[in-house]
Amino acid sequence: MELESYRNFLAIIEAGSFTGAAECVHVAQPALSKQIRALENYFGAKLIITTRGSRQLILTEAGRILYQKAKYICSLEDLAKNEIDNVIGGAVGTLRISAANSRSALFISTSLKSFCQLYPKVTYEIYEGGIAEQAQQLLNGITELGILSVPITHEDSFEVLFQRREELSAVFHKDAVWLDRNTSAITLKELSEMPLSVSAGCCDILKKCCAESSLAPQILSISTTRNTALQWALEKTAVAIVPIEPNEYLGEEFVTKKITDAQIDLFKTIVKVKDRPLSVIAQKFLKFYSQKRNSQQVCDLAKIFNNN
Repeated sequence: MELESYRNFLAIIEAGSFTGAAECVHVAQPALSKQIRALENYFGAKLIITTRGSRQLILTEAGRILYQKAKYICSLEDLAKNEIDNVIGGAVGTLRISAANSRSALFISTSLKSFCQLYPKVTYEIYEGGIAEQAQQLLNGITELGILSVPITHEDSFEVLFQRREELSAVFHKDAVWLDRNTSAITLKELSEMPLSVSAGCCDILKKCCAESSLAPQILSISTTRNTALQWALEKTAVAIVPIEPNEYLGEEFVTKKITDAQIDLFKTIVKVKDRPLSVIAQKFLKFYSQKRNSQQVCDLAKIFNNN
C-alpha cells in the first residue's frame, strides 16, 4: 500500500470524520472513502464503522491495530527524511519525547533549554502522559525517547539509557501548620497524621511503604501530575508527597523534607525501544545529556568535598 493511504487513514481517525480529514489533507471525501475501502480489501477486514445518522467513527479491533502500525510506518518515513536533512543541512529535525506528566516542565528547564540554544534549528514534540501512554507512544514510533518517573511496563521491550536517583519527599508550604522547622527530615508515622496530596506515580509506592510499617496514610488527593499535588501544598491544605531530584529547587514557598523510612528505589529514567535505531537528533541529544550529566556529577562531588 502507498504511504499516502496510511497517512489519510490516520487523518480520518484523528479528525474524527471523513469531512474533517478531507479539509486537513485537501483530498475529496469520496477519494478518502475509496482509499479506506482499498485498505479494507487489502487487509481483508473492516477497519472503520460509521453509524447511520451519526458522524461518529468507531474503530474495529483490526482498525485499532492498523492505526498503531500506520503511526509507526509513517514515523519511519519521517525519521528517514529528517536524517537525510541532517546529513544535508546539519542539525535540523524534530526531537520526539514521551515525558511523565510530572517531569516535562523540569526537563525543559534543565535540559531542553540548553540543547535548544546549541541546536536552534531543532523543533520538539513532547507527549505527556502516564506510564502506559508513554510505553505505547514509544512502541508505536510516535516518540523516540521516554522520560519516566516510574518503572516502565513491558521491560523487555525497552533499553535504559540513563538513570538518576530521586527521593520520595514531603513538601510543605513554608507557613503550613504541620511544618516543624527544627528538623530536616520526617517519618512515615509523622506523615500519617497529616492530610496528604500524592502524585499518581507515587501513590502505590507510599501506600506500600506505609503498609510495611502498619500505617494508614490520610490521602486527601491523588493527582495525575506532580504540579497538581504541589498545588494542594501551596494552598496549605495538604502535604505533597512527590519524587524530588537531588538539589532540585521547588521555589521559596516550599520546604522539602526527606522521608527517612521510605526505603524504595526511585529513579528518573530515560529509555528507548530496544534494537530500534535513533535519529541523528536523538543521538545528538543523548550525547549532550550525557556530557551535561557527567558535568553535574563533578559539580556535586566538588560540593561534597568542599563541605567536608
